[in-house]
Amino acid sequence: MDRDSTIIELCRQGHAAGFTRLVAAYQERVYRTAYAFVQNREDAQDLTQEVFLRTVRAIDSLDASRPLWPWLRRVTTNLALTLLKQRRGHLPLDHLPEAALPAEPASEPAWTLLDLRQALADLPPLWRVVVTLRHQEDLSYEEIARLTELPVGTVKTYLFRARRFLRARLAVQEE
Repeated sequence: MDRDSTIIELCRQGHAAGFTRLVAAYQERVYRTAYAFVQNREDAQDLTQEVFLRTVRAIDSLDASRPLWPWLRRVTTNLALTLLKQRRGHLPLDHLPEAALPAEPASEPAWTLLDLRQALADLPPLWRVVVTLRHQEDLSYEEIARLTELPVGTVKTYLFRARRFLRARLAVQEE
């Protein structure tokens, strides 16, 4: 029996060790994913707790032969999107900021990881979500489209615009 199936079976049987193992195995990954979307520590912590509560509630419906992470990632993404929508009333799909490409890429970046994190935080929420799912979670365009309920073409457009925005923002740091 692998780790995930053991966790699921222990949780189904009501053993506290199952929940403890679930949290130990995935807490950091769920938190990092939530934080990448919401860019706020308290919100990411709240989302992380909610993900685990929902997981325990749904434990009987989970397939013990399948890995847990894809399910946890979906719950995390959905909860984060819901939170972002509530904050803004909706997630704007039109009139998103445009950014120009830098004239020439620098041979060695002068920006820091902190600069990159700030630039990511400044992205419109949906752009940040698709960039995170593509580059942090390594999902395909089709997987991102399914998770976000956006057309594949829109996912590609958001990625293109987000990358252009980040290049322009980080190019300013190099000057």
